[in-house]
Amino acid sequence: MKYTRFIAIFVVMAGMVLVGVFPEKAQSRIVTNVQPDISAEQYIALVVEDFETQADWVLETVPKKHQDPKKDPVPVLELKYVDGGPADLIPEKWSPLNKGLDKKKCLGVHFKFKYPGFNSVHLLPPLEVQWDDPTKKVLTYDSRAGQEVQERAIQLPGRAKAISVWVHGRGNNYDLEVWVKDYKGDVHILKMGSLNFVGWRPMKAYIPEYVPQETNSYPQTRVTKIVRFVIRAKPEAGNEDVFLFFDQVKVLTDTFEVNFDGQNLHQLMEKGGATK
Repeated sequence: MKYTRFIAIFVVMAGMVLVGVFPEKAQSRIVTNVQPDISAEQYIALVVEDFETQADWVLETVPKKHQDPKKDPVPVLELKYVDGGPADLIPEKWSPLNKGLDKKKCLGVHFKFKYPGFNSVHLLPPLEVQWDDPTKKVLTYDSRAGQEVQERAIQLPGRAKAISVWVHGRGNNYDLEVWVKDYKGDVHILKMGSLNFVGWRPMKAYIPEYVPQETNSYPQTRVTKIVRFVIRAKPEAGNEDVFLFFDQVKVLTDTFEVNFDGQNLHQLMEKGGATK
């Protein structure tokens, strides 16, 4: 009797699926009257930092430096722009951001901890500006300060899929991380791998699908940004001098954005246009 009842329920449910009673899976893309010309995905690799101009990158450490040399756990900590770069790095031919066109300079980091342990060096980007217009500052609300501040970050165009950076290592027992902040304010720590190699090497990290980068309203794409690179000591790391060099931070991203008639009308409202 129970077996017959189970078969009946199964048949009914199968019929509901066939006739479309169950709702379809929600789509994240906005549907417009005019469909995309070619595809709803437009992948491109963009250089977001090439270190060719001296921007305001800064270094922080854990543990923190101390003003008293006798108590300072980080006796050496310096950052310099130096001539050089990886021979295998090819300058960009076309760059919408005008970055990556040259390969003359790279960013050098030199540090030394007094004692081995859970040490780390944090490489913070310059103050955040709009990715497609560097003249425009970007402010983010800081709940701790109770006001909007210009935080240190590099905006990533589109919906970022992966981040890469060229690194010159000297065989030290450290790992590299990139910290990414989504539009909701959550920070995601992405592992880029071990720095225990010699010479130049491209390192990369894929951005997980669970990192939110879009909504169901226009504009659909929401900005994700790099807020720091972290050089983290492994348990076997010593207290030797460490030299590392960085060049060309690049993002693989989907730059597609939905277009529709009247999509910029909101700008008239923001500029105080006449309304009825």
